[in-house]
Amino acid sequence: MGIKKIAELANVSIGTVDRVLHNRKGVSKETERRVRKVIEEIGYTKNTTASRLKLASVKKIKFAVLIPEAKNKWNYWKLPKKGIEQAVQELKELGVAVDNYLFLDSSSFNNLTKQIFLKNYDAIVTVPFFKKESNLLLERAKRKKIPVVFLDTEVELEGPACFIRQNSHKAGRVAGRLLHGLMGVKGDYFVVNMLNDRGIHANNIQREQGFKEFFKTINEKVTIHTINYSLNDEFKVTPEMEDWFGKDTPKGMFVTNSKSHLLPKILEQYQVKNTFIVGFDLNKQNLEYLKEGKINFLINQQPKYQGYAAIKSLFNFITKQDKSELNLDIPVEIIVKENSTTL
Repeated sequence: MGIKKIAELANVSIGTVDRVLHNRKGVSKETERRVRKVIEEIGYTKNTTASRLKLASVKKIKFAVLIPEAKNKWNYWKLPKKGIEQAVQELKELGVAVDNYLFLDSSSFNNLTKQIFLKNYDAIVTVPFFKKESNLLLERAKRKKIPVVFLDTEVELEGPACFIRQNSHKAGRVAGRLLHGLMGVKGDYFVVNMLNDRGIHANNIQREQGFKEFFKTINEKVTIHTINYSLNDEFKVTPEMEDWFGKDTPKGMFVTNSKSHLLPKILEQYQVKNTFIVGFDLNKQNLEYLKEGKINFLINQQPKYQGYAAIKSLFNFITKQDKSELNLDIPVEIIVKENSTTL
């Protein structure tokens, strides 16, 4: 049923129904109550697609996307960008457009944020890499009533925030279960973290915590060593690590980032045997070692889908006030060599 039928049932004009639907003034409370009762009874919903098609040529919905710069062909951040591009292409006829802002560090993140707020964007998609700067962005967006969605990682910010990400803590628990299934309690476990200029990334910390928590939940006492290496330096085996690796017992290695492909060469160089590796992300190097059986499992964060979902959910919020998908927990997807060829 359309507006004409609602007007007939509520015994009002079509213009009155239109004002109620768009929350405009000029309608008494009693008339509004009567119209809304009819709307509820017949289950009417606005045809937002038709409305957007009419408005598309004169009123664009513009998104600002603020994500890290992709430095090479296989960089992780190319994937959410592809998902964003796919969603924009699907919504192009409805007047959706995107401007990309690519940052390298906290300083460029902050400078680009200032540029974004000089323009009239309807929503912002970004990542919470820098807590202080993310809080500033969120506060400014709140004042301007601009919705913001963060991708990749959930961190605790000073105000309410929306995240479309994989639960890093849960992913760490999954990694623990996978390695435990391969080697049980015989041998040592290793957590390998990557450090950048600001220390260990928040999702790496959350994954390590989840990994260790898994063994507590099954009441298994195992030895877990933590190895932290700098992104700016070559991965080197220390004398302490040589002692760990020199044992004949199984070695389960959980790499909390996308650099799992660094381990097989090092393990081969030091003739380390009886190893199992679980890591993250489907970059070219990781997939090659997965197919060769030198990496056992890869956890896919589905970054392309994260980008796609961010645009679609923000569009639904702006056009329908539907906020049901502004917070999404992306399922943990496990990739083995048998299903890697389909990706």
